[in-house]
Amino acid sequence: MSQQINLANPHLLKKRYVFGLREMLVGLGIVLAGALIWAGFLHYQASGLETQALQEEATQASAQAGLDELNAKAQRVVNPQLSTQIKSTQLQVAQRETLLEAIGGTIEKTSVGFSPRLRALALSSTEGVWLNSFNLSADHVQLKGAAFNAGLLTTYMDRLGKQPSFAGMKFSGMTALVASSAPASPSSEGQSTAAALPQYLDFELTAGGSIDSPDQGAADAQ
Repeated sequence: MSQQINLANPHLLKKRYVFGLREMLVGLGIVLAGALIWAGFLHYQASGLETQALQEEATQASAQAGLDELNAKAQRVVNPQLSTQIKSTQLQVAQRETLLEAIGGTIEKTSVGFSPRLRALALSSTEGVWLNSFNLSADHVQLKGAAFNAGLLTTYMDRLGKQPSFAGMKFSGMTALVASSAPASPSSEGQSTAAALPQYLDFELTAGGSIDSPDQGAADAQ
């Protein structure tokens, strides 16, 4: 009687490890690929942040330049002649308000005489044009004043012509002369410390016949 004996014992076979050299190389490759992808993402994000930082820096530089320009303008020496002109204009406005208040009651109480024309003169006020005096009669109108330029004078005449009390009236006489501006005041070093005042027009408008019983007045309406 014979018996076959299996000498291939499983415990004697060569064991194969799960983490062998090949598996380790594959894992290392995956780690390197992931690291490269992450490094590329960080580089892309850093490039975007750098571009944004450059844009913000350029915006800040532009804003700083504008602020420096404003500071330079704010530190300029105030023109004394301009300050005097501003005070004179404020005084003229105050005088005009006083005049309008004085004639306001008369305009409300009566509808005859020259009150409608006074109202028309007040309603035709134009910025840059002011009256120094006026002379009104039944068939005669004389206005004297000044304007910064001829265009403003034309605008004033158009507004005045649209008023009912001056409708259809044509100014038969008009004179306009350029007033000489005050020269700039030189400093001790011979340089100009203040710019000359702008030129303006002295005008006189007349309409109608001779003066019979004029309603004279002085007005400063800018």
